[in-house]
Amino acid sequence: MKIKLAAIFLCFLIFSACKSSDNLNVNSSFLEYRGADISYFKQLEENNVQFYKNGKIKSLFEILKDAGVNWIRLRLWHSPSDSTNNLENTLSVAKRVKDFGFKFLLDIHYSDSWADPSSQTIPSEWESYDFEKLKNAVSSYTKDVLSSFSNAGCVPDMVQTGNEISNGMLWPYGKIKDGGDCSEFMALLSSAVNEVRNFDSKIKIMLHVPCDKDIEKVLWWYSQAEKYEIDYDVIGLSYYSFFTGKDFSIVFETVKTLVDKFAKEVCIAETSYPWTLSWNDNENNLVGCEEQLISGFPATKEGQQNYLNELCKKVYDSGGLGVFWWEPEAVSVSGFTSSIENLSWFDFDNQYIGTKFFK
Repeated sequence: MKIKLAAIFLCFLIFSACKSSDNLNVNSSFLEYRGADISYFKQLEENNVQFYKNGKIKSLFEILKDAGVNWIRLRLWHSPSDSTNNLENTLSVAKRVKDFGFKFLLDIHYSDSWADPSSQTIPSEWESYDFEKLKNAVSSYTKDVLSSFSNAGCVPDMVQTGNEISNGMLWPYGKIKDGGDCSEFMALLSSAVNEVRNFDSKIKIMLHVPCDKDIEKVLWWYSQAEKYEIDYDVIGLSYYSFFTGKDFSIVFETVKTLVDKFAKEVCIAETSYPWTLSWNDNENNLVGCEEQLISGFPATKEGQQNYLNELCKKVYDSGGLGVFWWEPEAVSVSGFTSSIENLSWFDFDNQYIGTKFFK
C-alpha cells in the first residue's frame, strides 16, 4: 500500500510540474534560444566602457551568462566605411563568445551598412556587377566569411543569410518586385544558403523577417521560400511593440501559424523594451514617450523584466523556441552615443539592472 501511495504521489508531482510549464512565467530556461545581440560591443570596448554588477566591474559576457543567455548574435557588414561590424572586429568578438561557452549566431547583412526592410543596399564593391556575377559574388563571399571564422576557431552555430529581408536583399536585383515577383531575390538567397549548407551541414540557417500585424504577409514570404525550395532550418522574426503593435497576440498567432504551416523552428530574433523613458546623451532615443508602451508594462526595470517574461511565455506557448534581445549592452559612454540606451540592461551608470531570462 505504501508503494502504491508513493507511486501516486510521484505521479502527482510530475503532473504538477507539467502543469506549471503551461503557466510559464519567469522560467524561460524552457526556451532553447535565449539570445543577445551585442554587435555594438566592440565599439563600446574601444571607448573604454566598463560594465558593473552589484557595484563591481564585471565582464559583459559573465553578466549575460548569469542572466541565462546561451546564444550571442553578431552582425557582419561587407565593407563598412569604418571598422564597425567589419570582418576583423566581428571575428575578434566571436572568438570570445565561443571562449565563454555561448552558441554563436552570425548575422550576415550582405551590405556595407544597415540592412532592413527599408534599405538593402548592395555592397559598393559589387555595384557594377551583372546578375550572374552578383550571384557568384554572394556565393564566394559567404564561403570566404565562413572560412575566416573556421580558421579562427569560431565557426558559427547558426547563420542568418540576410537581415530583415521581407522586401528582398541586394537591391535593385534582389528587391521583391511590384506584384510579388521574387525570382531574382530567391536566386540570390539560394546562393547564400547553399554555400552555408555546403560549407558545414551542422550550421543551422535562419531566414529573418519582421513580424507584421498582417500575418498573411509573413505567411506569403515563407511560402515563397518554400516554393523556391530554399533550404533552411529556423524562422527568425523581429518583434518590437513600438513598431509592430502593442499586442502580444501578434507574436502568439504569428509564431503558432508558422510552426503549424512550415514545421520549422521559430524564434524572435530581435526584440527590446525600455526600462526608463529618460536619456543620458544628446541623441534622440528610439523610444521616449508613454504612447509607445504596452499597457501594464511601464518603462521601469520591473516593466522590462515583465515584458521579457511575457514575450518568452507567448513564444513558448505558441511552439516557438527562443528570444534574442537586441543590444542589451548599448549604453551611452564618452565617444559613443546610443539611441537605445534606455532599451539596454544597464542603467546610466552602466550598472546591470537585473533583467534576465529566468529569475
